[in-house]
Amino acid sequence: MMERLRLFIAVPLSREVEEAVAEIQATWKRKGTGVRWVRPEGIHITLKFLGGVPKDNVQGIVEAMKAVAKRHRPFSVMIKGAGGFPSTSRARVLWIGVEDRGGDLHNLFEELEEALHGIGFPREDRSFKPHLTLGRVKDKRGKSFPFLQEFREREIGVLEVKEMVLFRSQLKPQGAEYTPLAVVPLGG
Repeated sequence: MMERLRLFIAVPLSREVEEAVAEIQATWKRKGTGVRWVRPEGIHITLKFLGGVPKDNVQGIVEAMKAVAKRHRPFSVMIKGAGGFPSTSRARVLWIGVEDRGGDLHNLFEELEEALHGIGFPREDRSFKPHLTLGRVKDKRGKSFPFLQEFREREIGVLEVKEMVLFRSQLKPQGAEYTPLAVVPLGG
């Protein structure tokens, strides 16, 4: 049987943004209990979760990523704000926002979605809401985190989007471990 890899495509954070986000996460950890925190080095902007994919399909995914990346120049987004999914009062995921003023990230997502659909991946049924997941609430019902309010409008930093990365995700007892399989620079 063909080995299946759990894969996703994401935009990595710069060192500066990763450090700023880690600082905020440390503040949240002191205030919020009952949360499984994402390791700071594992925080990224997910463009597409692919799920379990046969190992033989990896090259096709990388080719689709390259075709899309060629048509996009590097651009920047603002890392700003915070909240919870599905809502701040019943949060199951704690996140920091990504403000895509020029729409470049959304365009990149749309083209990637189209290219991947062309090689057999289903389209997302939810609208694209770029964010950084900092933690997942252990209680399935979710809970309220009032401290998120003070970060609602906070600007954390500018992220230069220069590349997309195909990651392998391996679920381990200490949390998911991400291994980059391919780094595809924007602009070809």
